[in-house]
Amino acid sequence: MRRRTWIALAVAGVLVAVPVCGELLARSVLEGRIEAAAARALDGEVDIDLASRPALLQLGDRHLPFVELDGDHVRLGRVPDAEVHARLDDVRFAGGAPDGATVGSARATVVIPVSAVAQMAGDLGGMPVTEVRTDPGTDTLTLVVGRAGIGSLTLRPRIRDGRVEMTVASAAIMGRPAPDRMTDRIGDSLARRDEGRDYPLGLEATSLEVRADGIQVHLTAGSPSVLPPREGPQ
Repeated sequence: MRRRTWIALAVAGVLVAVPVCGELLARSVLEGRIEAAAARALDGEVDIDLASRPALLQLGDRHLPFVELDGDHVRLGRVPDAEVHARLDDVRFAGGAPDGATVGSARATVVIPVSAVAQMAGDLGGMPVTEVRTDPGTDTLTLVVGRAGIGSLTLRPRIRDGRVEMTVASAAIMGRPAPDRMTDRIGDSLARRDEGRDYPLGLEATSLEVRADGIQVHLTAGSPSVLPPREGPQ
């Protein structure tokens, strides 16, 4: 009698474990596919959160109601070390490309830290950016240039045609206004660096805010877009 009881308990345990293991495996497969598909847009480690619908069903019909992606140190295009939170709605896997997917709509919030602004600016007029200061009150950033802060450049980020661009509010050398020709040249250089670069998933910037720690940008994509399959052997 005791032997039958143990056998019954063992069978019951297997019956419970099989769907649980299957669900965990399906969730792992889905997360792996999303991570592979998103890798070309977000370079870095991201946390993936799926809808509460059973992962086995989502895997079976290749449809995810939504996916949320979170990363603290992610490269997004030219932006290094960004903080990203993105939500992708109505995600459908392509039949012939296991890592590719279509996205019905998307929205994202990206925080560009001041350290990333300095890296993106690079050298200005042959002098490195040594410090970036933000002024949330005026929605501007001041780039300190050269040793001992020999120069400074105040930038005002703005949204134009769904993209974030930097306009030069003022420039100074040794505390005095820089020549207009130099200011214009720096402004043109900054504009060219982002020329022709599209945001992933058809995202467009809708609002931005200068904060103490950098720039926060909100982006949306209302039309379907594609997460391309990863390159190389699958």
